[in-house]
Amino acid sequence: MKQTIFTPEFAEVLRIHVQENLPNYLNPTFNWREEAEKHDGLYETDLEQPDLSGMLAFADSKTSADDFEAGKILFEAFKNLTPMQAAQSHFWQYLSHVDLYEYMRRRWNKVDEQDCDPNYIAEHWFYKQNRNWLEGLYWSFKNTVQTNEDGSLDYTYTKFLFREQNLRNRGIMPSATVFRNPEALKGVLRFCIEEMDKKDRGEDTVFDKYFEYRITAPKGVVQLVNKLAGVIEASAYTSQDFYDFLVASRDIIKSQGDRKKEKKERDEAMAAAGIAPKKKKKHKKNKKHKRR
Repeated sequence: MKQTIFTPEFAEVLRIHVQENLPNYLNPTFNWREEAEKHDGLYETDLEQPDLSGMLAFADSKTSADDFEAGKILFEAFKNLTPMQAAQSHFWQYLSHVDLYEYMRRRWNKVDEQDCDPNYIAEHWFYKQNRNWLEGLYWSFKNTVQTNEDGSLDYTYTKFLFREQNLRNRGIMPSATVFRNPEALKGVLRFCIEEMDKKDRGEDTVFDKYFEYRITAPKGVVQLVNKLAGVIEASAYTSQDFYDFLVASRDIIKSQGDRKKEKKERDEAMAAAGIAPKKKKKHKKNKKHKRR
């Protein structure tokens, strides 16, 4: 059987009208395929439809380990997608609404609550950054999996990316420069893995503390790569080049402290000096706004 997907036009209508369609999302038996047929919103691709039912076994726990296993099934089912096919949001929206609708409802089960916010649907079924949950899973694998000489797949980088969920969700995925460049992504992950291994061995490492902040700080791992990409031709860099750049930047990365602790120390120092905290000025601005 060939894989059917939404037309771009029908998928865009769904994206725009999440609020109006909320009752349908709250209905676990609503048939989105039939809805698409009514509006001539389907077409058949030349892809064979894979069996994705195995993903249901990993839908309920919401652990990073189970997200990895579900993503692995999805990726291996569609590992031969062309870049053009994988970039089509209507492809993933069809899977989210039809083939993997039960998986999506169980993985993001607030949709079963009658007071579910439409933004919850928009975020996971569509994503405000135009990448829905399934598409994000796929590209997390596509950009990190390595192929061994015998043709087998090496998931070392992928497993680390999912193990460190904050790294994936708050550090790497929001950075198009890193996430959309497989060479940059692999260079970053290799650096992070080696630094975390040093921590486990009790050796000097940039991640002796403040792991998440030293990933996302202004002079942390991701921002340093972003800035580098602004002054060089990033497409010419290999993963080794990005890795070497981060190794050379270890002292800079390690200089990034604890954001909350630094703010607390600043506030305490200002209080000791009799200086009012800056947030008081923001409070006045809010009060002024309320009077309007």
